[in-house]
Amino acid sequence: MALMNGTFSLRPRGLWLVTSLELRQRVRSVRWYVALGTWTLVLLGIGVMALAPVLYTSGWGSIAPVARVMFSLHMLLVLFAMLLVTPALSAGSINGDRSAGTLATLQASLLSPLEIVLGKLLAGLVTGLAFLVLAMPSALPLAVLGDVGILYFTRVVAMICFLTVCVAAIGLGLSAITQRQLGSVVLAYVLVVGVTVVGPILWGTSLTVLQQEREVTTYSIDYSNYDTNTHGVCITETDTVNVLRMDLAQPVLWPNPVIMLAETAPTQELETLWQDTDASGFDVLSLLKVGMREVSSPPHPSDYVFCPPDAQDYPEDLGTPMQIPMWPMGVAIWAIAALGSLLLAVFRLAVPIKRLGKGTRIA
Repeated sequence: MALMNGTFSLRPRGLWLVTSLELRQRVRSVRWYVALGTWTLVLLGIGVMALAPVLYTSGWGSIAPVARVMFSLHMLLVLFAMLLVTPALSAGSINGDRSAGTLATLQASLLSPLEIVLGKLLAGLVTGLAFLVLAMPSALPLAVLGDVGILYFTRVVAMICFLTVCVAAIGLGLSAITQRQLGSVVLAYVLVVGVTVVGPILWGTSLTVLQQEREVTTYSIDYSNYDTNTHGVCITETDTVNVLRMDLAQPVLWPNPVIMLAETAPTQELETLWQDTDASGFDVLSLLKVGMREVSSPPHPSDYVFCPPDAQDYPEDLGTPMQIPMWPMGVAIWAIAALGSLLLAVFRLAVPIKRLGKGTRIA
């Protein structure tokens, strides 16, 4: 019990000491500040280059849709930057210090394993969120010009912060269980690429196997008796067809960071996109959210209605398709993985150490 109390003791002074040491060690290169400055200038340049032609040709009246789209693209760029930077800094933190012989000094001090792990986590969070903070000078004006709501803006920022914490925590866990710094960094990038790229590919290829034969009733216009005044008559036809069940493969998309970020966008109806010519309420994230929920929802009778709503005999009693939000499951998966990784890292740093890998350096 004493060992457990010492392992999980947490003091603000110890936490700040490890965080400050980690930041001074990891972010002391001039190239880091050059990269952050370049990142800020690039985002500002992208925003100006996108808005200036619209403002010059159409004026302020047409700038809101473009600014909204650019805001969503800026947030996606911030997410990708976080996914690139955070694993490189956090996944080599523990085994890197062990290889350099500095980890044993921290373990022999009054610092607890929990303070060491959380200090390294905070350092990784600060470095990862630096890209988010420096994106604000360009993102905030775009949000204002694009009429982005404060709740929408808050949800996007909160989701990026949450994913940054989780990626940094998982990187620490991988760093604690692997001997080589390169190995843990590669594993972290494999994980990120797996959930970001491989998952959607697997979901897309699932359409070749996830098919069911079902009796489907199709509603279409009878063009033989078409009348422009009544917009035609809606007729029914029942047939047995192959129905795609891509909703069964939806779990592989739950932890996808891009889809989780898109889930923070306001819910829009797909019909609004066709009726609203300027589509001022849509951006990249909202379109991705509508599209993914539409194609990954379970089959519904309304999916086979090809008549306009004002057609004669239009079916009114079919109901609406069930769309399952993906962000709660994604948050749960990332949170469980992050907490498990942090606990693993804490136990791996606890002293005395019972087992060490071959060739592991102590001090």
